[in-house]
This record gives sequence, C-alpha cells and structure tokens, in this order.
Amino acid sequence: MREEIALTLRRAEIFKRDAEIDFSNGDFDICMFHLEQAAQLMIKAKLLEVKGSFEKTHSLRRLLQELAQHWKSDEIKRFIEENKEVLRDLERAYISS
Repeated sequence: MREEIALTLRRAEIFKRDAEIDFSNGDFDICMFHLEQAAQLMIKAKLLEVKGSFEKTHSLRRLLQELAQHWKSDEIKRFIEENKEVLRDLERAYISS
C-alpha cells in the first residue's frame, strides 16, 4: 500500500510540475487539466492512506466528500463549500480535455 501511495503522490507532483510549465507558456486550458489531475491524485493518495481505497470517480467533489467521511470532516466540508466554483471549474477542465 505504501508503494501505491508513493507512486500516486509522485504522479501528482508530475502533473503539478506540468501545470506550472503550462502556465508559464500561457497554455491555461491544459494547465487547468494538469491541476485537476494533480488534485485528484493527491486526494486519492490520502484516501489510500486513511481508508485503503477510494471510489472509482474523477469528481474532485465526490472524492473530497469521501475523504471527509474518514478524515478532518469539518475542515474538508468547509473547503468544499468555500471552493465549490473552483472545484467545478477544475472538473470541467478535466471533462472537456
């Protein structure tokens, strides 16, 4: 399990790095896609750590809701509420890619 978590986090870092490069190059639509992928993988890594699995979905909001059931519930629920537009935009970037 530790290896899977490490691999997932490494992939998230690569997507984050790619997003930074995309942003520098003015490729904002691809930057959003890479940011969504990085966020998705980071959440999935945390779910692997706290519960050993995660729902097979690409929805950041669903993944965060699942995480809130197992870890820092109030903080995550507040994060979802305060960032719902950003999360929606990231999900749209993934869907439209």
